[in-house]
Amino acid sequence: MKKLSFLILFAVILAACTPAAMPTPAPAPTATMTPATAIPPSATPIPPTATPIPSTATPIPPTATPAPPMATSVPPTATASPTAAKPDAALGEKLWAQAPCVRCHGPAAEGKRGPKLAGTGLTFDQVLLQVRRGGDPMPAFTADEISDQDLRHIYAWLRSLTPQAQPTPIARPSYPTAALLAMWQHVNDMKVKSDFAKDLPERQAADDAGRLTLLKQYAGEAIGEGQAALAQANQALNEIPAENVKAVIRQTIDATNAVIDQANQARGQGSFAAAWPKAAEMVRLSRLDAWPFATQAVRDAGLAGTVRVSVTDQAGRAIPGAFVTVLTAHTPVGVRTDSAGRATIPNVAAVPALQVKAYAAGLVYHEVHVNLAPGGAADAAIALPGPSAGGQTPAVANAAITPASGAGNATVTLSVTATDPQGALNLAEDQVFALNPTLGLAYVLRNAGGDRYQLQVALPGLAQGAHTWYFFVVDHQCNTSNVLEVKYTVQ
Repeated sequence: MKKLSFLILFAVILAACTPAAMPTPAPAPTATMTPATAIPPSATPIPPTATPIPSTATPIPPTATPAPPMATSVPPTATASPTAAKPDAALGEKLWAQAPCVRCHGPAAEGKRGPKLAGTGLTFDQVLLQVRRGGDPMPAFTADEISDQDLRHIYAWLRSLTPQAQPTPIARPSYPTAALLAMWQHVNDMKVKSDFAKDLPERQAADDAGRLTLLKQYAGEAIGEGQAALAQANQALNEIPAENVKAVIRQTIDATNAVIDQANQARGQGSFAAAWPKAAEMVRLSRLDAWPFATQAVRDAGLAGTVRVSVTDQAGRAIPGAFVTVLTAHTPVGVRTDSAGRATIPNVAAVPALQVKAYAAGLVYHEVHVNLAPGGAADAAIALPGPSAGGQTPAVANAAITPASGAGNATVTLSVTATDPQGALNLAEDQVFALNPTLGLAYVLRNAGGDRYQLQVALPGLAQGAHTWYFFVVDHQCNTSNVLEVKYTVQ
């Protein structure tokens, strides 16, 4: 029964797959690796005393759009009290033991067929979002089926367990980094609230008026997180002497302001249909710019560690040649697994809930989040579900690198045609890849109109010979497309 199996949701709680809901305008073609919406790094940061909400629309006061009451009923089989004043880890452990999720994750959430969840670095909002919107193969669960409070009990228990990785002490930077890390956390939370605004209103309200109210509420919460991120970013600019780190912080400021602007525009709309594209743009800007820049700033400050990844199928067999990405900079790391299905990735940002994803043609992609401390190492075991859903898998064609040959430091354009049976909006905006495992980079292509995606990049001085890029895309149900190989020859 659905009510008896709600805790199976944790089997895929770490997946980031969401169905598209309504159309959003395609972004303009990108001329360089810096997105068109970003202000150059030399732009003057917002003074700490300024109100960082650039918007052409008049913001609506938070009290103008209160959220409707959320249902907090508890399934009849649960033993939790719906009126518990605060999260209770002991009660969360009992709820966990009642559910079949232990078969995949183990009685101590230590991980078996499913990933390890003990000591998860995800925030509660990240967990709540995945529960409410669902994802392959997890259904979405309403508050009538599992209350927010019961989830808080379970989350408290998971957080009380041994963390996923133990830190290795290293020498930290000579300058303060607390504000930098706080900036990252607020940008992360702004992204989550943007996801809330885009994905949850249609699931939580029965009519357009209720959906608009919820969208405006979540957009307002995203603004609050963005403002907090800006305040911490400006403090970090005053504390950090490293110019390369400060340049990325400024890019984070610019991208955060762009999200805030879209949120204010969403809150100024009179209908859900008009507000939803603004929420979708909040998500796109958060995922492609603000979040990656904030993560890169942490890594560039020297707060980094190592991730060891193993990729298998559901039977536990290693998958050689699987693609792995880690969001640790504006351009993610991109590698392939060896003959044993393993890859080691050094120098990635040491942040909680570091996002690690794995892909293989014909299989459903999956991701996990690991806790990584500065100087530490974390293990990410990813079992890829599969095969992809019949008749729903996206496809790529006409992949090209233009020009196809030239100097090792030339500027080239990476491009591909990407289609999805469920429509272009079902393609994951942050997972249209041209991945080069030799360079260790997964370039994210931007929409150039219609079903064409492209990105112009300056090559980093490649050696003479042929260099291979792998083009593929993912949809919001986690299906991975076919993979196309394209070579660039350095003459």
